[in-house]
Amino acid sequence: MRRYPGRVPDVELMFDCMDRPAINRTDYGGGGDGDHGSPPPPLPETNIEPWSKEFRDIKEGAKAIKWQERVATAYWKGNPDVASPLRVALLNCNDTNMWHAEIMRQNWDEEVKSGYHNSKLSSQCTHRYKIYAEGFAWSVSLKYILSCGSMALVIDPQYEDFFSRGLRPEVNFWPVHIDVAAGGMCESIRDAVEWGEAHPAEAEAVGRRGQRLMEELDMDAVYDYMLHLLTEYARLMRFRPAEAPPPRPPAQEVCEASVLCLAGEKQRRFLEASAASPAVSEPCVMPPDAGE
Repeated sequence: MRRYPGRVPDVELMFDCMDRPAINRTDYGGGGDGDHGSPPPPLPETNIEPWSKEFRDIKEGAKAIKWQERVATAYWKGNPDVASPLRVALLNCNDTNMWHAEIMRQNWDEEVKSGYHNSKLSSQCTHRYKIYAEGFAWSVSLKYILSCGSMALVIDPQYEDFFSRGLRPEVNFWPVHIDVAAGGMCESIRDAVEWGEAHPAEAEAVGRRGQRLMEELDMDAVYDYMLHLLTEYARLMRFRPAEAPPPRPPAQEVCEASVLCLAGEKQRRFLEASAASPAVSEPCVMPPDAGE
């Protein structure tokens, strides 16, 4: 609304991040019996800078290791304990000899204690192939994996990201299939790595094109996409949104000021750096879907 004043239509929608938060609401009031204290703080990504800076850092980290010097295996590091059968199955592929894959479990409790020393995204561009596996639902990690310039091995995604229409199999990522005639996901990962090792120039080019796609994701385009998305949602509604009544407990009205007030020092800095300013030009034109 700040980016395009007066252009955002009235629209009702619900955000469901599909990731179970690790904050107990009873620690912030709202635990029942008429207790309507302050709402829980917002849940941003873990130790992630605003996109423009984060991408620059990842790209610089990727430049530090040439393709020939990167480890010739497929790498994944994350949390499998998010009610994700896919990630649990992926643990079975952790065999560099048989499947050419390193599957690492991320312990976020330990990372918090160490100040995120071992989870900096800019230091994770050490492998020629990086695996993307969805979690409980959609995972935020795909854009970071592509940013490394490694050949991204994307395991049969069920969910779309805002840049998904720019993804082309075997052009800027390599598809990995869960059910294949050879026997399963591990075989598909092995086949992808063996193809890349047999065609190193082509595999490096796939990774480079994926990184270039992420370079085009500037925040101006993201805000334009959000405007188009809200506009299209509004057109689908079968009723006219009315001015909302005062929120009933335990509901809380949230605005930018309240979000910043609840944020910690680092989180506040990230949020302020991501805030939109009024646009100086018209939004981009969204191309139609293929076949429409």
